Amino acid sequence: MLLRFTLENIDSFKHATEFNMFPSSKSHNHETHKVICDYATVLRLSAIYGANGAGKSNLLRGIRLLKALVSTGTLTNVKFPDDLSFKFDRKCLEQPSEMAIEFFQNGKIFYYHIVFDKTRIYQEELYLSKKNKDIALFSRNGKLTINGEFLEKGVNEQFNDALDRLVRHDMLFLSFIGKYYPDEIPSVTDAYKWFIDRLEVVLPIYSAQAIPFLIDSDHEFANMVNSIMPEFNTGILRLKAKKEIINEDNIQSDSQLSSIVSKARQHPGEPQAMLFEKFGIPRNIVFVNGQVYSVTLVSIHSGNDGNEVEMPMEQESDGTRRIIEYMLLLYDIIYKAKVYVVDEIERSVHPILIKAIVRKLSHGNNMSGQLIFTTHESALLDQRIFRPDEIWFAQKDSEQATQLYTLSDFNIHKTANIENGYLGGRYGGIPFLSNLEDLNW
Repeated sequence: MLLRFTLENIDSFKHATEFNMFPSSKSHNHETHKVICDYATVLRLSAIYGANGAGKSNLLRGIRLLKALVSTGTLTNVKFPDDLSFKFDRKCLEQPSEMAIEFFQNGKIFYYHIVFDKTRIYQEELYLSKKNKDIALFSRNGKLTINGEFLEKGVNEQFNDALDRLVRHDMLFLSFIGKYYPDEIPSVTDAYKWFIDRLEVVLPIYSAQAIPFLIDSDHEFANMVNSIMPEFNTGILRLKAKKEIINEDNIQSDSQLSSIVSKARQHPGEPQAMLFEKFGIPRNIVFVNGQVYSVTLVSIHSGNDGNEVEMPMEQESDGTRRIIEYMLLLYDIIYKAKVYVVDEIERSVHPILIKAIVRKLSHGNNMSGQLIFTTHESALLDQRIFRPDEIWFAQKDSEQATQLYTLSDFNIHKTANIENGYLGGRYGGIPFLSNLEDLNW
């Protein structure tokens, strides 16, 4: 579970700016949205609104950058944005950037903080967050210091000195331990695994590429998808995986397929995605029991005579395919306790359908993970779906720096129509337009 995220001198965030998932004492509806994480109470849902260019997507890109840093383990393997620092103040261009994140994993709350630029890590630290006093697991600020209390038995203090020499200034110590010494400091490995296994950042180019394979091989996932899809009235009765053997002649005559088949053989049982070029629809290549298979997805509709009709995915609308991709998101949030951070969740999806998806999570009692997303869709501003403290706004100040605040900062009656209030400009976070008549429009 994500508790809070802070960034400073990154993109449009000049000063240290915090986004958090803590409930406000002013909000009392949707009590099921709250979950206890050790000593802290955390919310499961959050929607972030703001005008175009206000910085809400930059917040999510910051989270994606931190995940990329931890996943790759070095600054040199990460593709940084051209303007990493806040560009409207020249002093910021000469200063490093900072990110900090607090999260819950395996019964413990961790706080991780990193100060860096594109070539060097200046400071890195990981704490166990406690109610009264935080406990350092390790810290780097010129010199590495490891808390010996968390070393496994048999690991002596010389381990600290050896690692201090091994970990270069462009490497993350958190990732180095998680990848190469997972048993020596188990608590650090727990924190590393949260980034790798629990946190998912979804940008508009997202495609859930393993869905055909999951529909074919994971009966729990297939049952969930086929119980939900009819609710969205897209005409789909259910989804089915179409599995076919790929013969050697086809492999040898197609260089792209040959490359993917080679990768599939190196990782038996793991689906390798091959996108149909025209539509970006995934086809999974998998090597199982000595045989290479192609797995694609087809939708089942009901014909006028009541018989079932198969349709390939390329004949479904963009919105329908987007909903199908979100089935993996729903599954992971409900059953796998994952944290999904989604940019522009409404892209290509009708407002009624995206509202139905979010409402399903809001009203259900089986949500084990979190969903955090940016959106322009005002139809989601509904107190029957969200608590006021789950709705955030991004707005730029006079320095062109992004500021974040929640709806619970305002006095909101539980019966108020917050959609109308938002569109009327009461809460900010909307574009300010010139008089178009004055522009001869």
